[in-house]
Amino acid sequence: MIKIDKIGKLIKDAWLIIGSTILLFCLLEGSLSLVFFIRDRLRAPAASAADCRITADTYSDATWVANYWQEFHRSGVVRWRSYVYWRRPPYHGNYINIDDNGIRATVYTETMPQGSPTPVKIFMFGGSTMWGEGARDAFTIPSVVAKELRQKGIAAEVTNFGETGYVSTQEVITLLLQLQKGKLPDLVIFYDGVNDMYSAYQQHVAGLPQNEHHREEEFDLSQPGMFTRREKMDLQNIAKKLSTVRFAKILLERLGFRYPKAVTAESLSFDIPTPENETLVQDLLAIYRSNIDIVNALSERCHFKCLFYWQPTIFQKTQLTAAYELGKRAEMQAIGQFVGQTYEAVHKSELAEKYRGSFHDISLVFADVRQPMYIDWCHLGESGNEIIAKIMASDILGLLIANKE
Repeated sequence: MIKIDKIGKLIKDAWLIIGSTILLFCLLEGSLSLVFFIRDRLRAPAASAADCRITADTYSDATWVANYWQEFHRSGVVRWRSYVYWRRPPYHGNYINIDDNGIRATVYTETMPQGSPTPVKIFMFGGSTMWGEGARDAFTIPSVVAKELRQKGIAAEVTNFGETGYVSTQEVITLLLQLQKGKLPDLVIFYDGVNDMYSAYQQHVAGLPQNEHHREEEFDLSQPGMFTRREKMDLQNIAKKLSTVRFAKILLERLGFRYPKAVTAESLSFDIPTPENETLVQDLLAIYRSNIDIVNALSERCHFKCLFYWQPTIFQKTQLTAAYELGKRAEMQAIGQFVGQTYEAVHKSELAEKYRGSFHDISLVFADVRQPMYIDWCHLGESGNEIIAKIMASDILGLLIANKE
């Protein structure tokens, strides 16, 4: 009887200790969560401004910029899309409008009444620079191209197929999907360089979509036998979100303890990483060249014309603004050497000769421009988009005149 009483007392004491510990932890977690919530809310405007490149000196009129970047982030959550992985959902704002197919609005594009002459159908492909990151709907490259053609008396139906992060292979697949549906253009334009290059730099393998290692890992986790690992990852994710864990990390960092930096990219298990930059650059250009060949083959079969543009970055601009552009280039200095090697290889390649009249290296277009052009290392402001679009519009007019002759 005495033993039973002792056991009961031990159980009672243990329960009191455990219950008190849980209660204290909940109180601590709740208090820290409230503190972090208030602090994050107070800091949110400053963090947002820095992240949104709101201070870019290429914005001559800043009245719309803050609201634009709010719309940009609200519209930036992408959804799964077969074959190309992702695309934005519909969104309707003052500066950014995206339709049900994930296509950003092109202002000045022509939709002709029935019985009118058929407008020239132009499909434009690229990453976020073509999509128009940092620019309002009316100032994306496709919109300005449509405007320039309209001013020259050319009715054009311009579609902006650009999407954030797309490499040239994703763009070719996007074109193929349109052709499968019977949607045939008169002209296709590809504006590339940055994403193909960054993906190769990131993953040490050329020709893959960005962050492909994430999709490999996610697919592997869905396979039988991976449940234990998935449950472990779920628990780790839950622990990382706890305010007590966040507080402990901050405290340890202030005491001088530093966590090892997380690896931002990995080589895929089914691809051998390329250790030398020169080999990686050549692999990158070989895949880009193959994509041009594929589009040219499709154009012959489906009877449309092609234009390909190798885009500029801040690393080719020699007259950087001290107030802003110098800082943006410095932020990306780690990739600077690889950018230089890649662009030098493009300049020395046979691309311009082999694809005479269709391939245009415009990477030096801002080399000696003193005015601010960039909002980061690769995205242009609206004035920069206008310059690029006018170059494209001029080439389009040249093609149209040549076709009439």
